[in-house]
Amino acid sequence: MLNNTAIVSRIEEVRKNHQLTAASFATKIGVQRSAISHILSGRNKPSLEFLMKIHDSFDEVNLEWLILGKSSPLSNNLEIPANHTEINQLTNVLDNMLPVSKSDISNESESAEAPKEIIYLYENGKFDRFTPKK
Repeated sequence: MLNNTAIVSRIEEVRKNHQLTAASFATKIGVQRSAISHILSGRNKPSLEFLMKIHDSFDEVNLEWLILGKSSPLSNNLEIPANHTEINQLTNVLDNMLPVSKSDISNESESAEAPKEIIYLYENGKFDRFTPKK
């Protein structure tokens, strides 16, 4: 049996990760604002059609995770870092991969900040955008 409370919390997680208000989330997935309000408040249960609209609007969201809570939240099994330590570790790995040295960066304090978002570009022209939790 599906745990609707857990599904709603995963919907809320997608909304927050994309830094959207409930109204802008509704617009993005193509539903009325009242539908989001009723689902988030627990008045209504999310339908499969509603969950598919989320999946279709946010390609990186793994449908199995959204419905069942299994697997990774991201379709391509890439995880969003959960804390600043993981973000800093990821930044260090990326810094070592980039051909730019730290001396080429004009403002040292900016290099110590956590990334605002990560964009993966694929050879077929598609891309995935990830925004770490704050």
